[in-house]
Amino acid sequence: MKFNFSSIKLKNQRFSLEDLPVYCENKLLKTQLPEWEEKIYQFLIDFLDEKDYIEQLSSGTTGTPKKIKLTKMALVESANNTINKLDLEWNAKALLCLPVDYIAGKMMIVRSFAAGLNLFWEEPSSMPDLANYGQIDFCAMVPIQVYNSITNNDALNNIRNLIIGGAEMRSDLLALFSNLTNNIYETFGMAETCSHIALRKISGKNPDKYFEILPGVTISIDKRCCLVINTSYLDSEIITNDAVELIDNKHFIWKGRIDNLINTGGIKVRPEELEATIAKIIDLECAVVGVKDEKLGQKIVLIAESEKEVDKDELLLFMKENLQTYQVPRKIVVVDKLPRTNSFKIDRSKLEGLISD
Repeated sequence: MKFNFSSIKLKNQRFSLEDLPVYCENKLLKTQLPEWEEKIYQFLIDFLDEKDYIEQLSSGTTGTPKKIKLTKMALVESANNTINKLDLEWNAKALLCLPVDYIAGKMMIVRSFAAGLNLFWEEPSSMPDLANYGQIDFCAMVPIQVYNSITNNDALNNIRNLIIGGAEMRSDLLALFSNLTNNIYETFGMAETCSHIALRKISGKNPDKYFEILPGVTISIDKRCCLVINTSYLDSEIITNDAVELIDNKHFIWKGRIDNLINTGGIKVRPEELEATIAKIIDLECAVVGVKDEKLGQKIVLIAESEKEVDKDELLLFMKENLQTYQVPRKIVVVDKLPRTNSFKIDRSKLEGLISD
């Protein structure tokens, strides 16, 4: 596989495309590495092999997750869109703190190849240690990593360009970015589109209201008002289950997933919107789920995350005062930790298992 770049820099050491696979193979053979780091070296090898594609588990946006093939040139073109949008320069410092099992982690490596970045990596966790890297030019995180970082230290101030994806941003987290002057973006995308196809700047006094698509991307909606995506680097269009409001041919508002909709008493509720509203009221990470109910069809159940004792009656009172009647949960469950995937998203498939009547 031939590329139009010739090297990559890993932790201050630059490698040619010819020397890198040998270096990575030696690391895997001679060094006892944690599994997450072994996967980084293995992806570096795989990306430079003779195949013109990689295999990646889909995000599930278009249905049950499945193994898909993404061409390496499509990954590079997607990477170049981000590089050009953020004006990432040769030798800029990038930090990978996401698992490379997922497209978000893999694309940090591809962007480092395409832009000649100086790539560092940190063990993926819900609170990555950012203290040892000084000024970082480019980093990608999921919301829980950002929330833990911004509430415990000022490390985010040291990241010049930060992209955040994988889950909806809580409104209280968004408010924390208003005094930051660095470039922080919420992303929209999925494995099927080689990571994000749209960005929304959320830092500073005048954050963007809408997602803006990147060059080479066109969007429309189907009869369900769900987003349809076409790109210059994919062979076919992507029909999503993401309900959106189109502002114009370049901008949209994400409303939620139609396959997560809760129908309670004939009223359709989007869990993502309700979760954002409730989290602002009760100041807890939370999820809502629809549970079968004879009278309502589905009743709304709130699952709140807290390691401390929570007064459920007080929570319910707050919600009754601030929500529409149909939005008020019929039951509250408190857990120490919400179930999450390896990429730190809330695992909605396990939420109903936390509820016992």
